[in-house]
Amino acid sequence: MVAMVETRRKAKAKTGLLVADRGVAMMEFGLALPLLMTLILVGLEMTNYVLANHRVRQIAAMTADNASRLRTPMSEAYINQLFVGVQKSGAGIDFQNRGRVILSSVQNNAASTGQWIRWQRCYGGLAKVSKYGTQDKGKSDASLPNINGLTAQAGSAIMYAEAEYQYKPLIASSILNNRRLTSEVAFIVRQRTDFSISGSSPSTC
Repeated sequence: MVAMVETRRKAKAKTGLLVADRGVAMMEFGLALPLLMTLILVGLEMTNYVLANHRVRQIAAMTADNASRLRTPMSEAYINQLFVGVQKSGAGIDFQNRGRVILSSVQNNAASTGQWIRWQRCYGGLAKVSKYGTQDKGKSDASLPNINGLTAQAGSAIMYAEAEYQYKPLIASSILNNRRLTSEVAFIVRQRTDFSISGSSPSTC
C-alpha cells in the first residue's frame, strides 16, 4: 500500500514538472516571437528591395542595348516597341506608374565642340527629367561636353538610358519607403550611320 502511494506521488510530481516545462517553453516562445517576426519581415523587405533594384538595372540595360542594336534608322514605332518591353519587364514592380526610363540619343554636335542630345524619349508615370538635359541640348554649343563621362565619337552615337523607380515597400512604415532606385546604362550604336528618328511619337519627354 505504501509503495502504491509513493508511486502515485512520483507520477504526480513528474506530471507537474512536464506542465511547468511546457509553461516555460510557451513563455519563452511568446517573448521570442516579436523578435523572430521582426527578423522575418526585415529579411523579406531587404529581399524585395534587392530584387526591385535588380529589375531597375535590367530595364535600363535592356532599353539602351536594344536601341543600340538597330541597324536601320530609328523609328518611333521601334521606340514604342522598346517601351512595351519595359512595361512587361517592370510589371511585377508597377514600373509603369512608379518608374520612368529616359532614352537619349547622343552624338557630336554640328560645331564639334561638344555632345548633342539629338532626340530623347520617355516612358513611365514617375515625375523625372534627365539630369543631363532635354532634347537638343548641346546642338550648337559646348553646354554638354559629355554624358556621365562618355563622349560619342564622330560618325557614331550613344544610346543612353536613365531609369528611376520609386520603391514600394512591403511594410508601409519601412525606412525604405519613398526611396528612389536609379540606374544609368550606355551602349554605342552598332552598324548604323543614320542617327535621326522618324515618325510621330506619343512618348516624348
